[in-house]
Amino acid sequence: MKTRSFLLTVLLTPVLLSLPAALWAPSTQAGEDVIAVIVNKANPASALGVNDLRPIFQTSKTSWSSGGDAVPINLPEDNPLRIAFDQTVLGLDAERVARYWKDRKIRGGARPPTRVSSSAAVLKLVASKEGAVGYLKVSEVNATVKVVAKIAGGKLSGP
Repeated sequence: MKTRSFLLTVLLTPVLLSLPAALWAPSTQAGEDVIAVIVNKANPASALGVNDLRPIFQTSKTSWSSGGDAVPINLPEDNPLRIAFDQTVLGLDAERVARYWKDRKIRGGARPPTRVSSSAAVLKLVASKEGAVGYLKVSEVNATVKVVAKIAGGKLSGP
């Protein structure tokens, strides 16, 4: 069996290498983008983990350790980046996130994070509001914001 695997590797490697990398290179998931968690450049945070982000996006923590209001910015519920972010940071799928916010509303809890319609709106709002934190594709990040974490393959890591 080892000989067969070896022969297949030897025979197929040149074929695979002649194809565009997008067809054979490993990826995080089919079509999944790396997500950058961003904050305003004035925010002193250099890295944020799940234990920092979860309470902010569940609005149970409303200020930064360094002072100032924490303003979480979300994409729409059906946006693939939002779904991946919620799964990784909150540990909840879209249905459970919706139930969480319905329950909070019934119990008179804090309102959900500000929701904007696009990644461009996330970028603009985070760049303009000192306490803002949001997420978008890493390829959409520019110098107006600071990356404090990345999500790839369902795992949160440092910037």
